[in-house]
Amino acid sequence: MNMDAVKAAIKILRFRTYSRQELEQKLLKQGYDEATVKDTLEYATKRGYLNDTALCNMLLAQYSENNKYSLKEIYLRLKRRGLPSNLINEKLSNWDADHEYHAALKLAVRYFDNNGLRDRHKIVRRLSNKGYNAATVRKVLEYLRDMSP
Repeated sequence: MNMDAVKAAIKILRFRTYSRQELEQKLLKQGYDEATVKDTLEYATKRGYLNDTALCNMLLAQYSENNKYSLKEIYLRLKRRGLPSNLINEKLSNWDADHEYHAALKLAVRYFDNNGLRDRHKIVRRLSNKGYNAATVRKVLEYLRDMSP
């Protein structure tokens, strides 16, 4: 085991939590060979310094608290962080469909307050571009229509 690589990994992880893939890329970029990086990742995982499941749960909690992302956007953000697709899919399968509706509603109401219902097609386009599915967009529009005077 190359202790220099372990020290480098711990130094990297000191500042923020990284996924296994992100840490692997950082160590490879620093010039460590693949075997050393693999051993270092195993060491960091066994010691509890590296945990993709905990990172996924933490990020999902943050995104839930922000309440402004569609499921598609959350999936892409987690994927960008280097988390495995099967872990993301497992965590998002437990995700409440109401969460996406409330996030879309929050975004639409903010836009609706500024522009009124006359820009309904813009609301649809904006929500669709953000990754919300058609059923969620339709539900939000029904709410806005009922809410308008």
